[in-house]
Amino acid sequence: MMNVFGADDHLLVISNTIDAEEHQHSFLQLTIALEKECVMDVAGQRFGCTGIIINSNVVHRLSGSGYPLLLLLIDSTSSLAVSFKRHINDQKYALLSPTTIMKVREHVQKEYVHVTDSASYSTFLMQMLAILGVEFIDTTIVDDRIKAFITLLKDCSDADHSVSLYAQKIGLSNSRLSHLFKENTGISLSGYIVLHKLQKAVYYIFQGLSITEAAMSAGFDSPSHLATTSKKLLGMTARDIRKDSVFLQVSCFR
Repeated sequence: MMNVFGADDHLLVISNTIDAEEHQHSFLQLTIALEKECVMDVAGQRFGCTGIIINSNVVHRLSGSGYPLLLLLIDSTSSLAVSFKRHINDQKYALLSPTTIMKVREHVQKEYVHVTDSASYSTFLMQMLAILGVEFIDTTIVDDRIKAFITLLKDCSDADHSVSLYAQKIGLSNSRLSHLFKENTGISLSGYIVLHKLQKAVYYIFQGLSITEAAMSAGFDSPSHLATTSKKLLGMTARDIRKDSVFLQVSCFR
């Protein structure tokens, strides 16, 4: 069983079926083993761990070996990601202490069963972040045009996610928008748009659309394009994510 919570700036997954192949994405990723340690391959190194924060665009592979895991995937442009990055200090990853992991495990075991809606989820998440020592920091994005672009993308209601469409709305050339986005966020514009489309497709799937309908509505060329992208970025296909999963859309942070 996989339980997925979708917010504006993150996805939180609790599951005992996560075994992701080698991949990379622009999410910042928190992984916590809720019982026994998992096996991680990060930037060419293999090790067992109980808790790790992985920076954006770092190649990694996760093997849960059938034990329950908590996986938090955070939009790199968000304030939540900036807050987590204090624990990394530009490193590729940072391991969490056994004491912290034990406290998180106790929290999940005690409070997770009470998460039934947005309010209870927000409380659950905020308490977990406090255990992790995460204090919110304002986003480092200072260019109002990039802030406007991110808002437009998150609020989009159609399948067109072309750079030219958003550049025209903001009053910039394609190249200028791409340059400013990279300068402000540290990640590529094209990669961010692809990740947004994937997140949108996942939401559509959990809302009841078929994988084909979700793929086309999110702006992918075909269901196979969605499958390939999901496998590349998340290590799992959309069908893998959907199987035996429960989804709750929540809204916690902007």
